[in-house]
Amino acid sequence: MDCYGRAQNAAEESKYKKAEEKVKLAVMGSYGIDGNLDDGLLKENLNNIDGLEQKVADASRRPLYIVVDSYPFTIGKLGEVTGERELADIDENTEAGKEVKIDDKWKTKEKRYVDTTNGKEEEIVETASVYAVSDGEGNKVPVPYDFYYVGGTLETGIVISDNAKDKNKYVDYKNDESGHIKEGIPKNDLEGNQFVWIPCDIKDYKKEDWKLSSGDYARNALYDTSIMATELPQIEKYGGFYIGRYEAGKGTIEFSNVSQIGDNIEHSGWEYSGWSVNNSNNTISGKVSSKADEVPYYHADYDTAVQMSNNMYNTDYVRSGLVTGTMWDVMMNFIKKDEENDDVIKLSSWGNYLDTEIDLESGKYRIIESDGTEKGENEWTEVGSEKFKKQLNTRYLLTTGSSEQVKKKNLYDVTGNLWTWTTEAAFVSNSDRYFMLRGGYFNVKYENVPICYRGYGAINYTGTDSGFRVALYIK
Repeated sequence: MDCYGRAQNAAEESKYKKAEEKVKLAVMGSYGIDGNLDDGLLKENLNNIDGLEQKVADASRRPLYIVVDSYPFTIGKLGEVTGERELADIDENTEAGKEVKIDDKWKTKEKRYVDTTNGKEEEIVETASVYAVSDGEGNKVPVPYDFYYVGGTLETGIVISDNAKDKNKYVDYKNDESGHIKEGIPKNDLEGNQFVWIPCDIKDYKKEDWKLSSGDYARNALYDTSIMATELPQIEKYGGFYIGRYEAGKGTIEFSNVSQIGDNIEHSGWEYSGWSVNNSNNTISGKVSSKADEVPYYHADYDTAVQMSNNMYNTDYVRSGLVTGTMWDVMMNFIKKDEENDDVIKLSSWGNYLDTEIDLESGKYRIIESDGTEKGENEWTEVGSEKFKKQLNTRYLLTTGSSEQVKKKNLYDVTGNLWTWTTEAAFVSNSDRYFMLRGGYFNVKYENVPICYRGYGAINYTGTDSGFRVALYIK
């Protein structure tokens, strides 16, 4: 860029900064004595800004979208101010982790009616549930308010967190002199629940028949090929979805029956209803997690998987839910996108299976007997500071993200460890309700039940081998 171009950008930046300062001062002067934003005062202060393009009718409906001196700004629920600078190349060539201009289609136009001296007048207000962040490679991703970009690219897997301490923590995580961002963002020092962006055009948002036809477990059950209408709006609007970086962990979950909680669950055989929301002898409170080194929520029946997934988030910007069958298939296509063939998903030797060796680097493990009961003293064993290699043909249940070997596209444990419940219905020959379980589990060989295989379970099945994964829906 020549000197004239730099001078132009400097002048533009100065104008933007002055407009931004006006908005921030208006917001700062709008807090009440209780420390919270006063909606009436905020409306008054915003409307007094010199250069405001359109008067604010209702300041309580946040995020609030305004334009000052031709620059758009968004005021968040807690008063956070984000702006969109119309600078040259800001959408394409800015560094990773920087906020950039939001796509128009990510905004929502709402019709509101304002009381005036002449009656009610109609106005159109623009709001947004997301802000835009650059991945440093010429792409941008919608990040929901209350979440923060951690690192990664559209190609390697973008990671977000719900904890502000994780913001841009691995924005400069490089692996060579060319500056390309590593695929494997570390996990151990991240504090929030983490999710990975799965990009997908609406035309490619569909279920796949992976046509498994050999092997003892490859019956590839008949499945519901339809897509739920609730899945489509965020794909059409944002071009993708967020899925949990890890299997759902117990997080802050507490059980009323103390004898059924923690690390000393007593049961016989694979099935056990102690962690089920349908267990009349127990009540469950708290929320699941999507973090590393958590005890996974195993022994989950279908209803538990749905309820716990739904309960994780319901804010002004996102809601959570159980991963769907379509999401699972789209995620697999994302994983194999840069691979030469389908082996990465049809021959999942990189997951925690009966016949795979894995170097465990952190977390804990349990050894499981062939009937599903925990071996030994029923305690989770710490991996420790030195790497511990899982032995072949010994059944291990691992905490989430215990090894870097079980990661693809910044996602952990999508194959092996635990079956994953999905909302995809299975069609079988009896009257019971069945739903699809995906991703295989620790008690089988990887070639028999790879990541793409469709198993199924009755709605009330609870097993040592069954868990779930949470997805986000952007509003």
